[in-house]
Amino acid sequence: MQDIDILIIGAGVAGLTCAGLLNQQGIHPEIIEKETEETFNSTGYMLGLYPLGGRVLNALDARETYYDLSIEMETYEAHHPNGAIIKSYPLDFINEKYGSYRSITRQNLLNILFANVAPETVRFGTTVTKLEQDNGRVKVNFSQGDSERFDLVIIADGLHSKTRDLLLSKYEYSYNHTGWGGWVSWLHNEPTTTYKEYWGTSSFLGIYPVKNKTGVFLGGPISTIKKKGFINFAMEIQQDLLPGYELPNKALKSCCKDKNPFFWNFHDCKTETWYKGNVILLGDAATGFLPTAGVGASMAMDSAAALADELSRAHRDNIPYALELYTNRQKQRVETAQADSRKLAKIMFMKSSILSIIRNKLLPLYSLQQILSDLSKIMEGRSWE
Repeated sequence: MQDIDILIIGAGVAGLTCAGLLNQQGIHPEIIEKETEETFNSTGYMLGLYPLGGRVLNALDARETYYDLSIEMETYEAHHPNGAIIKSYPLDFINEKYGSYRSITRQNLLNILFANVAPETVRFGTTVTKLEQDNGRVKVNFSQGDSERFDLVIIADGLHSKTRDLLLSKYEYSYNHTGWGGWVSWLHNEPTTTYKEYWGTSSFLGIYPVKNKTGVFLGGPISTIKKKGFINFAMEIQQDLLPGYELPNKALKSCCKDKNPFFWNFHDCKTETWYKGNVILLGDAATGFLPTAGVGASMAMDSAAALADELSRAHRDNIPYALELYTNRQKQRVETAQADSRKLAKIMFMKSSILSIIRNKLLPLYSLQQILSDLSKIMEGRSWE
């Protein structure tokens, strides 16, 4: 295994996790990243990390740092758009059975993962222009004009992967567009240990604490909210709140002060084929996620660990077989989690006031375990067939 030359494209959650785990086995893959060293990991948002992903950090001996830079979430609350609570869900069934469900910024998570790779193996400001496979090797042409040959190429450059187009035809993957999106902002306050979401008709407000601050997401149907604009939409949502709901009011006021909020278009991606020959897709490049179930980063780390595990027993002459084993082991798990995220999106993102009222009346009848039943099976390694 240590004789295999590996290139990882993308220094995101999936790529860095895989690189760190391979480093532990004495393999030091080359990593390329399109961002420059100065702009890399300069922005980010909030992530909820299920034990499915968080436990991978145990293998990287990063548990202590992870706990120091994150907070354990104890409760999830769904609210009416006026602020009144629909139902509060304790997260004990996750924290006590599977391990700590924690909230962290993407920047902090990438910093933890980056600490497990040798800096000299990362090449910034670089992309791939061509992939050619021949006799079990992959010739890679880089954006600077040079080229190298590798035994294995791992494409992990995210949901909007450009490298994926060098491997797959446009008929082998597809994007699923929800038509919804919104803005991410930050509220600098003393965070709680509760996720709060406010489900309206054609509106959504999410409040997600991380260490030392709170992430705020404000969204709705893109065609509607872009016409209204960030501040006008925030003020409109604020008018629906009843007096006394301090936290959502603070969050919306903070949004109005943000001069450059990040806009998040809610769509995902599914590929029919994860690998060809000695090139494989990993993380969001293979199967991207909507943020509705908050499981995308966790699944990316889980997949990276599964791939590193299969590669630990691979020989350079049989890499496609190792990739086939990995795909058979992981693809259905990932696609099941993706389907859960899509189902939640249909529940959360509604334009009909009548359907929104029905949804909010029915929601208290269900437990979080029922809502996340497929994800629970994935965390337990059980079959869902």
